[in-house]
This record gives sequence, C-alpha cells and structure tokens, in this order.
Amino acid sequence: MASSCIFGISQCMSQLSKTYFIGLFSVLTMVMCGGSAIAQTVEHEVRFISVKRFDGTMNTEVDETGNVIKENILVIHHQDKYIKLEIAVSPDPGHLYYRFDGFDPLWYNLSTDPIRTGTLPEGLFRLVIAAKSENGGMVTIKAIPLQVRAPFFHGIRGHIATFVTIALFIFFFFSGRSWILRRDKSRTFKMLENTVQKRTVQLQQSVSQRELLLKEIHHRVKNNLQVISALLEMQVARTSDENVRAAIREGQNRVLSIAFIHQNLYQHDDLKGVEVGTFLKELISHIRQVFEKPECPVTITNLVPETFIDIESATPLGLILNELLTNSYKYAFNGRTEGNIRIEIKDLGEGIFYFNYRDDGSGLPHNFDFNRSNSLGLKLIRQLSRQLAGNIVYRYENGSVFELTFHNLEARSKMI
Repeated sequence: MASSCIFGISQCMSQLSKTYFIGLFSVLTMVMCGGSAIAQTVEHEVRFISVKRFDGTMNTEVDETGNVIKENILVIHHQDKYIKLEIAVSPDPGHLYYRFDGFDPLWYNLSTDPIRTGTLPEGLFRLVIAAKSENGGMVTIKAIPLQVRAPFFHGIRGHIATFVTIALFIFFFFSGRSWILRRDKSRTFKMLENTVQKRTVQLQQSVSQRELLLKEIHHRVKNNLQVISALLEMQVARTSDENVRAAIREGQNRVLSIAFIHQNLYQHDDLKGVEVGTFLKELISHIRQVFEKPECPVTITNLVPETFIDIESATPLGLILNELLTNSYKYAFNGRTEGNIRIEIKDLGEGIFYFNYRDDGSGLPHNFDFNRSNSLGLKLIRQLSRQLAGNIVYRYENGSVFELTFHNLEARSKMI
C-alpha cells in the first residue's frame, strides 16, 4: 500500500514538472516573438479499426487491417479502385484529411468518400492523414507507407512486350506470306482477280450499295491513318531529340487532318462531299489538345457555315488549315497570356470559295518574303493553294492575315 502511494506521488510530481517546464517554455517563446500566440503541437494516438481495399479483379473488398498493423505498410494493386479506412484518433482532432505524398499535393476529406486509388501509378508513396490546426494549416496525424503493385505486363514492360509481339507477328506473317506467294503465285493472282471482279459487280448493283461501300472505304482509310499516327506517336516516345519529336508530331498532325476528312465523309448520310464546318471543329479540337498552353488560352472564332466540298478539294484545304493553326499556336502568341484566331469560308457560287484566316499574334518577321520562304509549312501552304487553282496572299493587319480564293473540283475541270 505504501509503495503504491509513493509511486502515485512520484507520478504526480513528474506530471507537474513536465507541465511547469512546458508552460515556462511557452511563456518564453511568446515573449521572444513579441507576444504572438504559438500553437502547441498535440500528440495523437492513432488506432486502425478497419482497413479494406476494393480488389478490381475479384470485385470484392479485401480486409488488410491485420497486415497494416503488423507490417506498418499498406500494399494495394494497380487495379484496386479504392480504400476504406476507419481509424480512431485520440484526442479527436475533428475532420480528417488525406493526400498521397509523391503523387498528389492536394488534401481530400477522409470522412466523405472512400480513398480513390484508381489513378495511382506503380510505385511507393505515403498516405498522409492530417487535421487542420487552429491557424488553418495541416498537422500530420499519421503517415502510412503505401505500395502500389502492378502486373508484370503493365507500363513500360507491357509496351516492350507488345512491341516484341507485334514485331514477331509481322516477321512471321510476312515470312509465311512470302512463302505462300512464291509457292502459288499464279493461283493467288487468279483469286485476287476473281475477288476484284466480284467486288466490281457488287459496286454496280445499286447506288445504295455503292455509298455503303464507299463509307466503309473511308472508314478503313481513317483507321489506317490513325494506325500510322499511333506508330508516329510510338516513335516520338522512343526519341529524346526535341527537334526530331517536333518534326514527327507535325507529320502526325498532317496525317490526322486527312483522317478527320475521311471520318467526316463516312459519318454523313450521303457522300456529296466533306462538311467543312464539322471537319474544322474536329481539327480545332485536336490542335488545341496538342498545342494550347494553360498560361495562354486561345479563342478561335469559327465563321464557317454548313458547307460541302469534294474530298479532292477538302484534303488540301484541311492541310492548309492544319499548317496555319499549328503555326499560330507555336509562334504567334509567344509571351502572351491569350490569343485570338478567326476563320471564315464563304461560298461565292459556281464552285468558287473565299477563305480568310487571321490571328492577332506577332505575325511573320519584318521584310519576310512569304512567297519565297523555304519553310516546309509555308511552302506546303503555297503548293496546296495552287492545287485548288488559287493563290494564297499574306499581309500583316494587327496580326497575320491569309486570304485565298479557290475552286472546287468541278470548277477546276472547267478551267482546263
């Protein structure tokens, strides 16, 4: 009994000493800081009640409470969709927040929704749980190591495996194909000839079948062009030279501009031509995704009404638009916080159209001869305008202005 009393008295004295020194340190700190209030750091005791992850493969929740308590690390898989975390904190700090150190600097409310993990890449992160202090800052309550595991064929390993598989497939396909062609060349040509004849007969049966087949052709051309674009994108990822990457991306954008034209053709009910207004919206959306900078948004005014142009004229026109939009985004608004582009096309009748493109950027350099420039983009613009039986003209008027009067295929055939 006496030893218990002595132990209690010593505990009380120890607590009083600790309280005294903490109070003395606080008073000295306030005096040294000119009397300003100093927020005390409160130690919190954290106890895990329940830790569950949603397994995206099995579509079920998996209890990881024991593993977290034992190993002090939470291991999840790349396909897991969320974590449900239930903890007890003493003393109660109020609302709790969380974030993933090493991935997302933003704080999220822990009590409203499960912890979403679907966007986490493979790697090791820290799941930080915190509460708001009196001065509005965040005070860390608990930090848990979080390891995200991915399947072996995920990420760069998957790309390498896919590339090797495709390479092997192409090698064996063409090797086998060449062997078959060498073995039975005459029979193959005969089969191809019969196939072409049958296809020709089918195309001649009705106008409806012809339109359906043409739509299918445009669809396949569009798909093939997108495959080419994807191959170029893979090539961009394989090179670190910025000049090479920029050149490949310019070629990729030109391929996609042609793909948009074929997509526009097969999406309409008839095949009388490309609807330029819809095509331009799709092209603008793509160029904006590739080149627009967050610090310099560009407003594009599309003054093109519903206008149909034959594909032989729409293709060079689309490439001209792609070059002009690309040049404006890359060079016209450097050092600016915003930019404006205005595009207009008018049908003048009898197959003649008026095209006007302008931006409010810095324009071409002073004394720059547009008609003699060896720049690939500008040279391509001049050659494409001549394909349309027109001559594009440049002038500076509070920005770059390009004007072109061009003819569709029917009007050009009458000029010969």
